Amino acid sequence: MTPCAATLRVATFVWCGLMSACSSASPTPIGNAGEWAGTTAHGSPISFSVSSDEKVTSISVGYNFNGCMGSKIYSNLNLETVPNVTCHPGPCTPPVSTYRAFSYSEGGLAVSTDPSTSVNGLFPTPGRASGAASFWNYPGCGTANGVAWTATRR
Repeated sequence: MTPCAATLRVATFVWCGLMSACSSASPTPIGNAGEWAGTTAHGSPISFSVSSDEKVTSISVGYNFNGCMGSKIYSNLNLETVPNVTCHPGPCTPPVSTYRAFSYSEGGLAVSTDPSTSVNGLFPTPGRASGAASFWNYPGCGTANGVAWTATRR
């Protein structure tokens, strides 16, 4: 092999390696798919479903504050859990590429006088999820902000 051909071969190998390292491919799913259930800090149930492609597809969260009790059910969701980050230079390190979290909000949120709900969660370790739910401006009840919750996969 001539020196020029060898240099071209090495350059091609390096270029291909860089292109695959910098690709925008999704991280490998870490296995959060399934049914999850737990309780909030107020003793109310919370459950949600995660699809095989790591998306939250439904959430049911109970509330119990200021004399009001009930639950909110959200179905037909398609909430991403994959982190929305870009690492330069790529690829992302394992702690970043395996991080999973979700967020859902309904209603006018805290800046509105309309009733609203939000649920935020993350998967800190395999088989375990935790987060917070907030219930703003519920008629006759007021607000419960940042109610912690934990859940495990069933």
